[in-house]
Amino acid sequence: MATETAIIDGKKVKKREQWDGKLDFVLSCLGYAVGLGSIWRFPYLCGRNGGAAFVIAYIILMLFAGLPTFYMEMVIGQYTSLTPHLLYSRMSPLFTGIGYCMVAISVYTAMYYQLIVTWSMFYLAASVPGIWTDLPWHFCNNTWNDEYCFDDKTDRYCNSTNTTYFKGTCWQNNSVLLGKNISADLRETASKQYNRHILNEGTGIDDIGWPKWDLTLTLFIAWVMIFLMMVKGVKWSGKVVYVTSTFPYIFLCILMVRGNLLDGSGDGVDFFIKPNWSRMLETGPWVDAAQQTFFSLSLGGGGLTTLASYNSFNNNLMYDTLIVVFGTLIFALMGGFTVFPMLGYIAKTIYPHWPAQQRVNKLAESGTTLVFVTYPDALDRMPAAWVWCILFFFMLFLLGIDTELVMVEVQVTAIVDTFPSLRKTRRKAIVVALTCFVGFLGGVLLCTPIGSYLVTLLDNYAGGLTLLIACFIEIIMISYIYGYKRLIENIKEMMGAPTSLFQRLIGYPVNPFYWICWIFVTPVMLGATIVAMFVSTERTKQGDYVFPLWADLVGWGILISCNIWIPIVAIYRAVRVRNWRKLTRPTAKWGCRAHTIDAGENQLEVAAGDNNTMPFQQDIKLNGQKKGSANDLGEGSGRRVHPHQAVDRISMPPGPEASPNRSPFVVSGISPNDVENLRDYHMQHAYTGPMHNGARRDIISRF
Repeated sequence: MATETAIIDGKKVKKREQWDGKLDFVLSCLGYAVGLGSIWRFPYLCGRNGGAAFVIAYIILMLFAGLPTFYMEMVIGQYTSLTPHLLYSRMSPLFTGIGYCMVAISVYTAMYYQLIVTWSMFYLAASVPGIWTDLPWHFCNNTWNDEYCFDDKTDRYCNSTNTTYFKGTCWQNNSVLLGKNISADLRETASKQYNRHILNEGTGIDDIGWPKWDLTLTLFIAWVMIFLMMVKGVKWSGKVVYVTSTFPYIFLCILMVRGNLLDGSGDGVDFFIKPNWSRMLETGPWVDAAQQTFFSLSLGGGGLTTLASYNSFNNNLMYDTLIVVFGTLIFALMGGFTVFPMLGYIAKTIYPHWPAQQRVNKLAESGTTLVFVTYPDALDRMPAAWVWCILFFFMLFLLGIDTELVMVEVQVTAIVDTFPSLRKTRRKAIVVALTCFVGFLGGVLLCTPIGSYLVTLLDNYAGGLTLLIACFIEIIMISYIYGYKRLIENIKEMMGAPTSLFQRLIGYPVNPFYWICWIFVTPVMLGATIVAMFVSTERTKQGDYVFPLWADLVGWGILISCNIWIPIVAIYRAVRVRNWRKLTRPTAKWGCRAHTIDAGENQLEVAAGDNNTMPFQQDIKLNGQKKGSANDLGEGSGRRVHPHQAVDRISMPPGPEASPNRSPFVVSGISPNDVENLRDYHMQHAYTGPMHNGARRDIISRF
């Protein structure tokens, strides 16, 4: 691939990368959206909110809030080819802080997401010895097990031999067991105690200690892998997702079939699909469904706009949006039909005398431990358990690494877009390395005994309410400040008119469903959810452990450190500018991406113009050494530049084959010495042909 350059601020810098193919982009978005949340967060929230009642709320919010917001973020990213903080600073300077908020959210989320990737790698390595021996969570007779560890396999053997089970062993001398009668409510599986062992989990968030060395080493290896995947840029990382985005679907289908054949799986399925209608009238399912919708689609984190910014300008985003959103929804439902049958099976094994719904609900509420406790226990009971465990934790690793790549890409892109000179290969590699190293340093704290508690805290405050606030302000700003009608024009400019009956039927490129949701339905849903969350705020919990007040205050500090950028930057801009019109309207740099057209040794740069002009009304300037004549652009008055053609970034030969709505764009005669803006050229040779919507306007009226 040849290195392309552009002229920015008088300097020759490397041009922004683009995806090699459409499939690279779609799979990257799918991998980013379909993450670990669909495996452990979705079932946990289902269990906490009455099963199917949560699923119904989730589907409604996915369609009327998630889908329109997803399309909006993709559109503005592709239209501008900018990272979030630069995008919003040009779209509406008063709301520049939205971009900084999104970058901050990505920093926090990437930190704890990488720890979950580390746990997956740790469990993957621990599953390998299962080839020649038992898995480490198979029995309760290990050094890390205590008297609460319950092994139903050994217990059944003890009953058959008229002995008494205790701590993974059958005892004949009952005197040893005096005072050791363990209630069923206090039983813990071997996998749960193994999880506590490898995490070196403390008794609470205040029980801090030294980082666990093997966990820290695994975390370091995980960050090195992220560096190696990203150092070559999006063109290389776009190929990684061919494996990381497709394998989870394949394996989950296999696991779903196997799980539904287990004894007791029907109890879990009933819990998942039979709604408790009384819960639909409560705020809990709707609040959690809203958080899960925006978390699972990765909205408000800046990742979607960053991925879309590497697209070609005319990419069909409507199809991409439908594929990713419904792909995420299907994966979540598949996860539910996989998790709950297994929960039903394990619950019936451990609590055989409990009512079905009660025992399933107890396991479903285990939160972040669901993946690393329930699944290992269920897979351990299958034939060739080590095969299932290796494949499952490899799937978890892929799910986590997909999302992690994009969150780190948001941070790196924010830096290199702010300082374009850093786009050079070696300099960008240094930026990637420093970003990964800082992420590793932050993750070391999560390798201490309080790591799992910090993950819960970060997940609640950086991955929940923070996202909803950022998205609510984003939608209000774009719909009412920037203007939803202007956004619709941007979409039409990129994707053009429908070319088939199917496109007309679905309202291509933007149907009324989207803009109705943008201006009313989605803001109302998000606003009501945010208010309900503030009203019903309660202390953070992890299982039965209730976080102390100071921990929740730290959580609110995390939330504020993300969202505070929005009002702070707005106040700063208002004090400096003191002009509402300039603060709220797009800047002179807003519009279609500034693009440098290669004309041999000459570079013709197209800079975005005023937002009030039509897309083709742009300022054109040549980068060179001395001023030349406007006639250098062509021979005769019939060969003039149509700026809309520059926006489309294509070169058309003069003649009858040229489009009737676009004038030929001739670049062969550009003088390499032209340096000034071609205002005089516009004055002398203003284009008076038809606009793209059929109207006529003289560009000279701008001047």
